Amino acid sequence: MDIFSFLKTSGIIRADKKSKIPPEDKKQKVQRIIEITVLLLLGTASITSAWCVFEATAWGNVQMESVGAIALLQAESIRLTDNDNSLRTIDVNLFLSWLQAASDNATQRKIFLQKHFRDEFKPAFNEWLNSAKPGEIPDGTPFSLNSYELETTKELAQIKMNMSDKMDITRQANENSDNYVLSTVFGALVLFFAGIAGKWKWPIITLIFILLAIVFQIIVFQRIFTLPVINW
Repeated sequence: MDIFSFLKTSGIIRADKKSKIPPEDKKQKVQRIIEITVLLLLGTASITSAWCVFEATAWGNVQMESVGAIALLQAESIRLTDNDNSLRTIDVNLFLSWLQAASDNATQRKIFLQKHFRDEFKPAFNEWLNSAKPGEIPDGTPFSLNSYELETTKELAQIKMNMSDKMDITRQANENSDNYVLSTVFGALVLFFAGIAGKWKWPIITLIFILLAIVFQIIVFQRIFTLPVINW
């Protein structure tokens, strides 16, 4: 007996070629549509939720890197602040010693102290000294002049700007991570409503759960397409 005869005898293949498989009734068609819809929702929700988890983790890493950079900048800022204060203290002490020598008419000591002024202090001191007549001590101090500016002060200003930028990045990364986590929660709701949609005998409840799943999936898509993405 060949294979065709066996299939024909067993009823798998009907002898009457004109006979047709009875069409599915309306209830079966609706059930199939529901199953396909649920399958699509579960698939898209799984993919989008995985993407949101990935982006939330990536933005969390950006946040941690920015926090680490801020810590390093803070340590550098402390070091530069100490150096800046030390250099200013040196300038102030030498200037006070020069004032004392000037009031004592100790010319040699004045010349000696001027030679030992730091290079950053000399332009401000000369500008201050030239603001009065020769032999007279000007009012005020060189430290109030714009020409008195230390390199450490410039570096501190730059570090503060860098810290501000890193803090903005940290805040933005934290916000983006939280938004992606929230999107993951919406994705979990899609999985929940789609998963229980076919468990009910009442069509209206099934329809409600499917509609809720679709609404939350639309929200997930809207958030994914509007939230910033990590550029690797």
